Amino acid sequence: MKKMYITAVAMIFIAFNACETAEDISNSMDHETPSCIVFGDSLWSPPGETVEIAAKISDNSGLGKLEFSYGEWMIRESVSFAELNFPKSYIFRTTFVIPANAQREWQEEVIEKTGSRKVITQRYHKLLLEITDINMNVLKVPVHVRVYPR
Repeated sequence: MKKMYITAVAMIFIAFNACETAEDISNSMDHETPSCIVFGDSLWSPPGETVEIAAKISDNSGLGKLEFSYGEWMIRESVSFAELNFPKSYIFRTTFVIPANAQREWQEEVIEKTGSRKVITQRYHKLLLEITDINMNVLKVPVHVRVYPR
């Protein structure tokens, strides 16, 4: 009887200590997105020129992956940080050529905060640098490129 009593008390003790509240779990999780400093986040270039983008990215828990893309110019570059043992900081550098037929300006419909729509003349191509840390927190950083005539 004494052995069963000790076992029951031990099980109750384990059950109470193993229960964490949702707040406890949330507070112990990483909710911080990675940080990024882009060197040259708004660039001007004529068609046919090579452009270099550089960015310093970091995250306290470790970097998971990075994707740099722009569908209009078929740019897509990806870095998986698993092979680098999930570093806490990294310098990303890439180059690409502005296509010969890159648009200098075009009409684009935008939705304002009020919900109304309006048409604007867009002059910047928005390339995207997307950084994910090991806890799946994501930071999306636009890199703007304006094309001007030669």
